[in-house]
Amino acid sequence: VAALLEVWPDAAKEKDRYQSTPLHLSCYKRTPLEVTAALLECWPEAVKEKGNFGRTPLQMACLYEASLEVKFLLLNTWLSYKENRTKSAIMSLKRDNFNFTGDVKVLFSHLFALCNNDADNPSPNEIMDYF
Repeated sequence: VAALLEVWPDAAKEKDRYQSTPLHLSCYKRTPLEVTAALLECWPEAVKEKGNFGRTPLQMACLYEASLEVKFLLLNTWLSYKENRTKSAIMSLKRDNFNFTGDVKVLFSHLFALCNNDADNPSPNEIMDYF
């Protein structure tokens, strides 16, 4: 993938008939971290693209159980865009209810807790200790 992107970087911007980018498909097929990283390096804005079903690559990675490393890379890239660091943007991830499990459940619950002022949520210090 990296060799292809080196000679044809716009390949990362191609979309299929469902408006899915190669990054969407990479998340759907649960490819290795290196593939996801190469696609993001070539076109980081792809993390914000939505396919015909309204899903971002991060949502696809959660839905199709990509590795924790891939989800973390996608989340970090997604959060690097200011418009995604709003309460409504972050809480939109919760509405999708992907039945998070394990470390991903903890990761997202901490992220959601940062957006809410619920007394039952962990403190910001506890959340930061997790990361």
